[in-house]
Amino acid sequence: MSSIPNVIKRVKAEIESIPEIPDLKLVRPKAFPDDRGFFVESYNVEEWKELLNFNETFKQDNHSFSKYGVLRGLHTQPGMGKLVSVVSGKIFDVAVDIRKGSPTFGKWHGVVLDAESKTNFWIPDGFLHGFQCISPEGAHVTYKCSGVYDPKSEFGINPFDSDIAVDWPIKDQSKILVSERDKQHSDLKDLNLHVVQQI
Repeated sequence: MSSIPNVIKRVKAEIESIPEIPDLKLVRPKAFPDDRGFFVESYNVEEWKELLNFNETFKQDNHSFSKYGVLRGLHTQPGMGKLVSVVSGKIFDVAVDIRKGSPTFGKWHGVVLDAESKTNFWIPDGFLHGFQCISPEGAHVTYKCSGVYDPKSEFGINPFDSDIAVDWPIKDQSKILVSERDKQHSDLKDLNLHVVQQI
């Protein structure tokens, strides 16, 4: 018999701004665990708009699975925000502000997302996004996107850019898995200014 995953009970949805970068939000949906399992209302457009003042239109849903140590990112696409959550496992999820003229330009914030809390991380347009899988069993990650993927406008930045200096939890390079594509990304300071100006 399979065991029931631990899920934190929550009778109403909650939203929290990140103090250092207020446009980043943590959204915690309603969740109802019991002896049968659990039920989560992962998104409710009307309730989130009325109670949380969260008014975004989503156009594409994505689902990825990553093994332990996989690092995806840092990626962005002009015009696209992402609502990121974890179905199973645990990740360290990161957003980097690259909005031209922003007082927090180049600053990053990271949060641990897991299947127990069901917390969503809202990363609006104008931010890089990336994550590292930190659970031994791997992690299933879902993204609700406010735009449709466009390979012509999507771009990336080196996840180990020393100026951004993300403090990734897994330090041992032998245990970190990065795609060949992501390994080729330039640092933020080397990005063409006109690209950043679009954001």
